[in-house]
Amino acid sequence: MTDQNNILHVSGLTKRFGGLTAVNGVDFTVRRGELLGLIGPNGAGKTTLFNLLMGLTVPSQGEILVEGQPIKGLKPHQVCQRGMVKTFQNVALFPDLTVLDNVLTGGLLRLSLAQANALAMVNLEKVGMSHIAHKRAADLTFPEKALVEMARALCTQPKVVLLDEVMAALNESEMDHVLALIRKLRQDDGITFLVIEHHMRAIMNLCDRILVLCFGQKIAEGNPREISQNPEVISAYLGQDLAEEHGA
Repeated sequence: MTDQNNILHVSGLTKRFGGLTAVNGVDFTVRRGELLGLIGPNGAGKTTLFNLLMGLTVPSQGEILVEGQPIKGLKPHQVCQRGMVKTFQNVALFPDLTVLDNVLTGGLLRLSLAQANALAMVNLEKVGMSHIAHKRAADLTFPEKALVEMARALCTQPKVVLLDEVMAALNESEMDHVLALIRKLRQDDGITFLVIEHHMRAIMNLCDRILVLCFGQKIAEGNPREISQNPEVISAYLGQDLAEEHGA
């Protein structure tokens, strides 16, 4: 029987590219409304894992359930219809369209053009970008583009949002704004977040639990304090200085 408190369940998820196993038998469960961090060294398989969840890459084996329903083999737009959406590390907006037109495209998954337009303005307001609604996307700064992409993801009316290094290239103030935004969206809208992030201050302060990948395998899972004290994680990724900074 499926636990109604679990929104995402992954079992034995594996992806092979020829002789390379990029993701190797990964298991985890995410509870509804949880903030789960995903960390690990470069090449650990984090983005591949996200792509497997979204149907951008086809798993070699394993099972993915969203609200108890299998989604393995579905196309990305079908996964999105089931309530899971991903933002991209390399933000990909339509450069010649306005911010508003970029964002409303997310709403067209479920809504009419007029409804999507209205929802786009609501979500631009949520992320603090409504003042640039009519600006051309090509003229945005990187932090603005990242927030616009998040607004577009919100327009799909998701239950689960996968954030792939949304805080890359942000300064401390910009990062604090994004952290506060994620917490507010979780609290107000009940959204579940999976977050890939290299900024350890952000991931340790934001997440309820953290999953650690190394060479495609899960090597640890626990709350931030447990992860910061895990010898295998310290050796593979954090390093002793960073671990001590976060309470080890």
